[in-house]
Amino acid sequence: MDLQHKDELVLPRPWACLRVGVTGHRIGPKFSQPAAAAVRATIDNIFGDIARLGRQTVERDAWAFSRPEPVLSTISALASGSDQIVAQAGLDAGYALSVILPFARNDYRRDFEDAESVRGFDTLLARACGVFELDGRRQGAARSYEAAGLLMLANADIVIAIWDQMPADGVGGTALIVEHAVAEGVPVILIDPRNPMEPTILWRADLPLPTARSGIEDVTRRPLASLLPDVISLMLAPPGEGAERRALQSVFSERERRWNFALSYPFLLFLLGVRALRWSDLRPPDRRADGASRWREYLDAQSRNANLSQVLTQSLLRAYSFIDHLSIRYAQIHRSAYVFNYVAAASAVLLALSALLLPTGFKPVLLTLEIVLILSILLIIGGSARGQWHQRWLEYRRLAETLRHLRILALMGAAARLDRPGNRASSAHGWVSWYARAVAREVPVPNLAVDRAYLTAVRDAVSSSELKTQIDYNHDNAQAMEAADDRLHLTGTILFLATLAICATYLCLYFLAPNATKEFKEWTIFLTALFPTVGAAIHAIRAQSDFRSVAERSRETAEKLEQLDAAMHSEPLEFARLLDRIEKASDLMMADVAEWHVLFRTRPLSLPA
Repeated sequence: MDLQHKDELVLPRPWACLRVGVTGHRIGPKFSQPAAAAVRATIDNIFGDIARLGRQTVERDAWAFSRPEPVLSTISALASGSDQIVAQAGLDAGYALSVILPFARNDYRRDFEDAESVRGFDTLLARACGVFELDGRRQGAARSYEAAGLLMLANADIVIAIWDQMPADGVGGTALIVEHAVAEGVPVILIDPRNPMEPTILWRADLPLPTARSGIEDVTRRPLASLLPDVISLMLAPPGEGAERRALQSVFSERERRWNFALSYPFLLFLLGVRALRWSDLRPPDRRADGASRWREYLDAQSRNANLSQVLTQSLLRAYSFIDHLSIRYAQIHRSAYVFNYVAAASAVLLALSALLLPTGFKPVLLTLEIVLILSILLIIGGSARGQWHQRWLEYRRLAETLRHLRILALMGAAARLDRPGNRASSAHGWVSWYARAVAREVPVPNLAVDRAYLTAVRDAVSSSELKTQIDYNHDNAQAMEAADDRLHLTGTILFLATLAICATYLCLYFLAPNATKEFKEWTIFLTALFPTVGAAIHAIRAQSDFRSVAERSRETAEKLEQLDAAMHSEPLEFARLLDRIEKASDLMMADVAEWHVLFRTRPLSLPA
């Protein structure tokens, strides 16, 4: 993988990818051979409609995509019956095929009872663009089938279920996969083998108030034809007219900037003694070289395995490195803006008070400087509102973290930790979620067989280049933020105590030697007005930065990640167990981002009044 691809210095537009999964019965009592032809005809029509609607969506919003045609694929376990029928129909319709097997292919081949199914399996397997062979075991095989089904579901945008709508016979059955899909907001196209010409859809995303989780028997079956256009549009189309659409168009117009002159915040941390000034504060590193360096460190983890690099895509690297650098830039701009404004407001008071001590001839100069400071504050407030520095910082950071976690989830074939468009818990169809899902769809299903060497490589790569990095960062960040908070608090306390001491001293002199107070009157007014003003500015910076909450959250996150890292190295090395730990680590880090987002989204730049 060429990690320093000389792409344009813009955020790459995603492909329009759509992945169709399949679950269903094998040929037998629930799905007779005579019904297979009718089912196949229905599936052919569905695939044709999906392709047509996908092209219309891309044509309507071509500005949001890098390709003029949607990239369509199917995901199947290639079991006899439903899986093979859908996989073959997809290939015939021009869809790519990705395969997820519960066992190694030679072991899985034992599932087929007749020569025709074996030939179908081998033929389809040879045409697949990726085959992910899990390390399932025949003892407890139902769990292995369930694991493959859930991974299919994690990577699918739509699921075709060839199902008689009867309860599941056991773990990993079609009914259970359908129930998981509906609960997660995945549209399920239901084809009942007893009436295959009238497909329906199980979906609740278009309802104004989706019901709480309930059994799939309570979900209304609605005609597919009436809802499929809405499904495809919701899956593929960027946000409609409004703020989210404008935000997406804005991020596509962003360009990499080579200088950042907003240095108030780094300088504050330097004065507090919690971090040194860096050349990168003024001139950020080239994001392509920087991103490539960090990605290379990830791929060159302690245990190397050639399969690691083939899972990660160039588009994921480019998108992450660009948006990560943008988020860092806007974070520094926003934080420096409020630090400057509070310092400038205190300085304006200083200039006003200086008129008490300086000759009258200095007043025009002092007033001019005070006007300059006040105008600077107003210009920064206006620039922040127009440039949406605060909003861009928060949104770009959330997107960067989501894309960063994709690199560890993709190694196990897991999906990004994102709400589905149809999940009742999801918020509005925001541009951040849309873009993250679009990039995630470009990440292929791993084309490899899971074995102990691969699991060891994944564990060590995730541990050394993700968990330990985040553990060290969060410990260092907690220590730095705590020190910053303590030192600002101490400085503010000293200023207020100094004000108290000056007032008390002046009061004592007033009663004991009234004539002497005349000599110190102006200085007393100057200092007793200035010190509380500076103290208030310091408190405002503390409140805006919330160093203490950030420190506590970082420390808590580091401790939980340490527990997960220790568990990964002490527990038996199995696919399902390692996947669970990696998903928990991703959930933990994304929860940290969510808490951070809630903490700071209500603190946009405002007048320091």
